[in-house]
Amino acid sequence: MTEAISTRTVGINLKFPLRAYRRGFFEMNTTTLAAVREDIKILLLTKKGERLINPDIGTNIPILAGQLFEPHNREVLEGQIGAEIRGALASWMPYVKLKAINVYSDVDAPPGRNVQRNQALVLMQYTLENASGISDSLALTLDNPQ
Repeated sequence: MTEAISTRTVGINLKFPLRAYRRGFFEMNTTTLAAVREDIKILLLTKKGERLINPDIGTNIPILAGQLFEPHNREVLEGQIGAEIRGALASWMPYVKLKAINVYSDVDAPPGRNVQRNQALVLMQYTLENASGISDSLALTLDNPQ
């Protein structure tokens, strides 16, 4: 009797944006670090109230992004976005410890980062508490959804 060879892809969570991978499956994150990075992005970019079963999941960052067409003060925006990130991670991902959050606009973006008018770049550095202090960083570009 011949055994079927499994072509199943083992993964931790889905990689976004969703892309076809093999034989109709979606591409998956295969490392803890990549999975946590994906979870953070999804948490931060989910608008509070968007999840029907648990409307507390998410942040108001998508709402703040909608205000990017107005002139904004970097310090105020950094404070608002930082508070949203800290609150969401403390509630839903307490094993992620933030080291730094920086918010940039088109006029003060770091070299090599292309930030357009009405966008904000959020750079954050964090460690994973239960993973021997593994550090990682994440960059999110927030667009005004006009």
